[in-house]
Amino acid sequence: MRARDVVANQTAPVAFDRDTALEAMTAAPLDVLVVGGGITGVSVALDAALRGLRVGLVERGDFACGTSSASSKMIHGGLRYIEQREFRIVYHSLLERQRLYERAPHLVSRLPFLFPIYRESAVFGPRMAQAFRALLVAYDAVGGWRIGKLHRRMGAAETLTHCPTLRPEGLTGGLLYFDTRTDDARLTVSVARTAALHGAMLANYCRLAELDPFRPGRPRTAHLIVTDPDGRTAERTVQTRVVVNAAGVWSDGVSTLSEPTHHSRIRPAKGVHVVVPWEKVRSQSTLVFPMLGGLRGKGGRAFVVRWGDYCYIGTTDTPYDGDPDDVRCNRQEAELLLESLNETLTTNLTMDDVTGTWAGLRPLIDTGKGDTAELSREHEITVADGMVTVAGGKLTVSRSMAEQAVDKVCDLLEVKQRCRTTHAPIVGGAGFDAEAVEATGGRFAHLSGRYGTEARFVEDIALADPALAEPIAPELPYLWAEVVFAIRHEMARTVSDILTRRIPARFLHAAAAAQAAPRVGELLVAELGLSPAEIDRQVAAFRADVARETAELAAASQTVPD
Repeated sequence: MRARDVVANQTAPVAFDRDTALEAMTAAPLDVLVVGGGITGVSVALDAALRGLRVGLVERGDFACGTSSASSKMIHGGLRYIEQREFRIVYHSLLERQRLYERAPHLVSRLPFLFPIYRESAVFGPRMAQAFRALLVAYDAVGGWRIGKLHRRMGAAETLTHCPTLRPEGLTGGLLYFDTRTDDARLTVSVARTAALHGAMLANYCRLAELDPFRPGRPRTAHLIVTDPDGRTAERTVQTRVVVNAAGVWSDGVSTLSEPTHHSRIRPAKGVHVVVPWEKVRSQSTLVFPMLGGLRGKGGRAFVVRWGDYCYIGTTDTPYDGDPDDVRCNRQEAELLLESLNETLTTNLTMDDVTGTWAGLRPLIDTGKGDTAELSREHEITVADGMVTVAGGKLTVSRSMAEQAVDKVCDLLEVKQRCRTTHAPIVGGAGFDAEAVEATGGRFAHLSGRYGTEARFVEDIALADPALAEPIAPELPYLWAEVVFAIRHEMARTVSDILTRRIPARFLHAAAAAQAAPRVGELLVAELGLSPAEIDRQVAAFRADVARETAELAAASQTVPD
């Protein structure tokens, strides 16, 4: 059956059970074991499964718990590459953008970007606007046209309709162009579930602890440490012919399990985002504005993006040498973003307006350049001792990165199977009409915009228990039925899994998420049979993490470096 028909003919939620997957993984040798449950790893699992390979995937934490839940949530071609005259990269990125837009219409939406133009150069002056418009002409020609909209110039009055809080003095107009956006963690989990639908075996909270030495032509033993929701651990072994290292920022550590003399290739760059109520900005489009110097090279551009009743402001681009498992936005970074935006608006955003933040690391390939902002976002694929490592890259091209990695896997296995993911829909996407659904409004539109055609399964949960049809907090639109769906069908195992990644409550309104945590814990007890003591521990840990964020943001401001 074609991949599209498999997705379109769903009559029940995807069978996405961790225990079943682990039992199947250990029952017979795998063709390929994927290490890493971010967007790259799950895309590799999907590609390999559609080629008929026996594939397993292990993730030491939760799916998308690293970079794939902490990105800027953009699917884009990369205007910076047009500026660098890297037209091939932009063409490829825009092609992949369109493919993802068509494969996951419920998760990838068209997004207008507004570039205001001012008489003076304090914001974006005429000379910069002229150069930027030339970039947009090239952007559209290279592939931006595929989205169905071309950039256009607007007068001052129309520009203010898109963002009425723009500083009007000296405003001469604006440029409007188009890219797309997604909920990155939701997309990652959906790709993982699509891979499972096509036969892949995936497990979170399952760490690769050791790899037996590589011997050509023979299966390799992978030693796994599995952590249950109650904190208990168990050891398992899996036999696999090939290993794919897709661990992102952590990929150097995985490589050393196979190649002890491996030299580090990843150079992390930190990006942070700050969330404020949308009414404080009121921009209908994604507003592009100049970034003050200090945390993004010599300034550069930043943006503010609407997300429901909130909007997020980002992003920084700075080297990072701290703990990759504990990346946070600090007050200095948050203040810089707010101050940069305030230079463009008539409103005055302060730290008191911030309802949430997130921070993540870009897994850039170290080329020896001094500034992370100058490092390429291109990916690199290497093969050594039966391990295929795919590193670097960005969310937009995750499908093609996976295709190239699985091509290498097939070479090692000496099998000839072509890639089938180019047009394969993501679960919930087959036959989904985003425009028609959005026009309906109400609960159906909300659920469909997150689950696509699977929204009916979430609706079934809400109808079975009216209490689950209520929002988890007055400040947020997400329903308790979504929490239950996440536990039953999306392999959510902890309070943080649900309130940070299955539902972005932690990012949009951290205090509201903390208030919802005990009830989320009660549902985990009811659905998974976890002990009250374990749930108390999880709730306390989640609330402590929110409190720590609050303390970070309240810390005394430091001078922004030049």
